[in-house]
Amino acid sequence: MKKLPVRCLLMIACYTCATVNGNVYFKAAKPNNEWWSNTILYQVYPRSFKDSNKDGIGDLKGITQKLDHFVDLGIEILWVGPFFKSPMDDMGYDVEDFYMIDPIFGTMSDLEELVFEMNKRNLKLIIDVIPNHSSYKCEWFEKSIKQEGKYTNYYMWHNASNQDELTSNSSITPILPNNWLSVFGGPAWTWNQQRKQFYLHQFSKEQPDFDLRNPDVKLQILDVMEFWMDKGVSGFRFDALRFLYENISLPDEPFMPGISNASNYMELNHIYTLDQPEVISTILEWKAYMDNYTKSKNISISSLMATEAYTTVDILMQYYGNSTNPGAQVPLNLALVKLPKDDQIVESIDTIIKNWLADLPENAVANWVIENHDNLRISSKFGAETVPMFTALKLALPGMDVTYYGSEIGMENNMYLRSEQITNRYVVGGSTGSSSSRDYVRCPMQWDDSINAGFTEEKKSWLPVNPNYYKLNVESQKKIPTSNYNFYKKMSQLRKTKTLRNGDLQTYNITKSIYILKRSLLEHESYIVVTNFGSETETVILSNVVRNLKDYLFVYLGSENSAYRPGSKVSTVSTGYPLQLRPQSVVVLTDKYIEPELTSNNSSGGTEMSSRLISLTYVFVLARWFL
Repeated sequence: MKKLPVRCLLMIACYTCATVNGNVYFKAAKPNNEWWSNTILYQVYPRSFKDSNKDGIGDLKGITQKLDHFVDLGIEILWVGPFFKSPMDDMGYDVEDFYMIDPIFGTMSDLEELVFEMNKRNLKLIIDVIPNHSSYKCEWFEKSIKQEGKYTNYYMWHNASNQDELTSNSSITPILPNNWLSVFGGPAWTWNQQRKQFYLHQFSKEQPDFDLRNPDVKLQILDVMEFWMDKGVSGFRFDALRFLYENISLPDEPFMPGISNASNYMELNHIYTLDQPEVISTILEWKAYMDNYTKSKNISISSLMATEAYTTVDILMQYYGNSTNPGAQVPLNLALVKLPKDDQIVESIDTIIKNWLADLPENAVANWVIENHDNLRISSKFGAETVPMFTALKLALPGMDVTYYGSEIGMENNMYLRSEQITNRYVVGGSTGSSSSRDYVRCPMQWDDSINAGFTEEKKSWLPVNPNYYKLNVESQKKIPTSNYNFYKKMSQLRKTKTLRNGDLQTYNITKSIYILKRSLLEHESYIVVTNFGSETETVILSNVVRNLKDYLFVYLGSENSAYRPGSKVSTVSTGYPLQLRPQSVVVLTDKYIEPELTSNNSSGGTEMSSRLISLTYVFVLARWFL
C-alpha cells in the first residue's frame, strides 16, 4: 500500500488523518451541518432526461414530471446541464444568450414551474454556467467583432505575428500569434477577416474565449448569476474553470517529452493556458458575490458553488478557499472518473480517497464523482456487476455524492449509434471520429419498457435509446428488491444515519481484490462495506483486518450477485459463517441487528413487510444461526 504524505498526519480538518496498524484512519472533527454537506447532487443532462412535448428532446417540463423520482431516491439537489439559448455546436456549452432558455428546453415559465414544484418537495436547483466562452453567435461577440463600445475587448483578440505586413499587403496569410492548440483540435486561434485579428478559443472555433481580465466581462458574469438566482436557482456549477485565463504575454507552450512538433493538444505542456493564478481569486470573488446576494435577499440557506476542473488535488484544494475567504463548496473531485481499468484498481481507489481527505481544508466537505456526461459509464467501463460496488463505496464515503442520471439503474453506454446519428464529435485531443463521441454516455434515460423507454412519444429521440431498455429501466427495477435501483435507494437511506453523516472513516486495502470501508461513531452502530473487485470468490476473516469487532455482524445490504440478503449473519472470525464474497460483489455489514425483510411489490417499487410472517421468519433465522 502506498504511504501517505507527511502532511496527512499533521492536517487538522473535517477529517484528521492517522495511520493505525498500517491502515488509514480518518477521524471526524466537528460536523458540517450546512444543508448541502451530506447530500446527493444528481446531474440531469436535460436533452436526455424526459421529453414532455413529443419532439424527441428532453426539456424542463420533463424534469418537472419526474420530480417524485428524486424524492423516492432521497436526492436533494438537482444539477441541470446547460439550457441557455445555443446553436448547439457543443450541445449547449456554446451559449448564444446567457439570459434566455433555448426553446427546445421550454420557456422561462417552465423554469419557474420547475423551481416551484421542487420547492414543494424540498429539492434545490443548481445550473451550469459557462464563464470561459460564448458561442460565436452571441451578440456580445458580434459587437466585439465590430469593436462596439465596451464589447470591443470582451474577447481574447490578438494581432497576427506578421500584422505589419498584412497592413501593407492584404494577400499575405496571417501568421498565428503562438503555438497554442485547441482542446478540440487544431490551432487555438482563428482569424476574423472583418476585425482583422485572431481570436482565442481553447475549445472549438465556434466558442470564442472571454477576456476575464476585462472588468466589464467580470461584471457581466456576475449579472448573469444574479439573473438566475432571482429566478430561484440555489447555486451554480461553473464549467471548465482551468481555462479561464492565459499567460498575458502569450508565450509558446513547451512540447511534452519526446515531442518535437506538436499538432495534437496532448502533445503540449499547457503551462500558459491552464490553471493560471487568477482562477483561484476569481472563484473567491464569485462565491463572495453569491453569499452577499443571499444575505441581501434574506435567504435562509447558503448558495451552492460547484466547479469543474480536471486538475491536481493541490490546486482543487485551493478552490475551497478558507474560513476568511470561502470558495467553492464542491470543487468536483473527478479522480474516480478517470480511474484506470487495471489490476491496481483497489490501490488506485484507496489512494484517491486518502489523498482527497488528507488534504481537505478545515471545515471543507469531500465530494465523490464516478460518472458524468464526458466519460464512460461504470457499467461499460468495468462491467455491469460492478455498479452496486461503486454505489456502495461512493454513498458510504463522507461528504457529498454526485450521481449522473441513469447511474441509479446502472445504465450502460449505447454503442449502437450509426455514424449519421452522432451529434457531438468533439473530444479532448481533437479526435473527431464517431468512435470517440461523448454521445454514447448521453443517451436517453430509460424509464420503462415502452417504446423509446418512456423517454419520448416521438418515433425518434434525439439520440437512440439503448436497446437494452426493455429489461434495464426504472419501472422494472423498482419491482425487484435486489435491483440496482433498490440497492441505490437503500444506500441513500443509510446516508441519513448519524454514523454516515458524522462518523469516522477507516479504509483497508488488504489485497488486489478486497477493499473495505468502515464508518463508525461513538455510541452508534458501525457499517462496514466489503467489496471484491477480483475474479474469484474470496473468504474474508474480518477480525484479521478490522480491530474490535464483535464475533458476528449482520448484512444491511448485499448486491444481487453476493448471495447475501438483509438480516443474514456473518461471522468475523474463522469459525461459524465467515464472509465468502463472490467476484465483483459487495456487502454492507453492521453490528446492529437487521430485521429480515419479506418483500412484495407495490406501486412505488418499494418493499412491504408482512407482519404476519415476521415472527416465523425470526424463529427460522435464529434456528439457522445456532444449528
